[in-house]
Amino acid sequence: MKTFAFLRQYVGLITLVCLLVLAFLIKNAQNPVSFGDTTNVTAAERTPIATKAIKDSPAKKETRSVSSANAAASISHAFESSFRPKVVPLPDFSAITDVKQKKALFFNYLTELANAANNKVVHLRVEIKRMKPGHLTTLQVKRLNRLAKSYKIKTKDPHQQMDLLLRKIEEVPTALVLAQAANESAWGTSRFATQGNNLFGQWCFSNGCGLVPSGRPEGETYEVRKFKDPQESVDAYIRNLNSHGSYLVLRRIRECLIDNHETVTARALSSGLISYSSRGVDYIDDIRSMIRVNRLEPWAKNWWGNDTHHPCSELVKLERPDKITDDPIHGVTVSKSN
Repeated sequence: MKTFAFLRQYVGLITLVCLLVLAFLIKNAQNPVSFGDTTNVTAAERTPIATKAIKDSPAKKETRSVSSANAAASISHAFESSFRPKVVPLPDFSAITDVKQKKALFFNYLTELANAANNKVVHLRVEIKRMKPGHLTTLQVKRLNRLAKSYKIKTKDPHQQMDLLLRKIEEVPTALVLAQAANESAWGTSRFATQGNNLFGQWCFSNGCGLVPSGRPEGETYEVRKFKDPQESVDAYIRNLNSHGSYLVLRRIRECLIDNHETVTARALSSGLISYSSRGVDYIDDIRSMIRVNRLEPWAKNWWGNDTHHPCSELVKLERPDKITDDPIHGVTVSKSN
């Protein structure tokens, strides 16, 4: 009690001392790490997006220090994390017998998760854009390296890391999130969804990392990953589409649409999901049907994907054996026999 009374009596003085200490730290903060241009980049790592010339220059020594900027950023991250809203647990969709009600609740619930995940993507892009490659703090260098590892980028050059990250890290249409979640989780009722918060059938490969599928072939070791909450599942799904080599076509379609000032649609990006399921084109048909039937996004019958003159049309074409279909649900298809 005496301690509490003392703090109340001298709260003004204590606050003043804290402010003086903070001002001293800021004033005496050391300069951030500075990077010169590097020549230690292989030809394979020089992608079209990283077109800046790499000039020979003397290597600059890294100043290893803990600056107030680093300390402040660490405190800021910890502070923000403590105030993140809690995720609403996955509802018991199996208890809802009315189909329309179940669909509406599922889509509303997933829309919130998709919006939150895409907001994180937007904020991450802003964070990367604010970085200055030639004047990075130690914390920013570590941050870039972690992101590069997460998004499977091999170069250590900050300029190229930032360029490649911004090329990969983009939003995913909400309609695609909803359609795949509904398909993969059986409208939130599958064992993997209810017991592991896994809405997209994502795998993991370490013992005990998830749930063992009942039909897993003998000799296989993969499991269906468990997540702490459904939001983590959606975050991981978007990161997977943005990073994994299997979805390079999906990212190229998105990039083409953005470059041509077109709307990035789930229907278009679905063409890049050929590797998501062993069912291939049939799986894409199911996802597109889900989008169309449930009106998850505007569905034009005369889709630009059927126009060979559109700059992105070649990217969305799907090869379908023995037949050609004009069904707008399936989109562009090309017979192998032609």
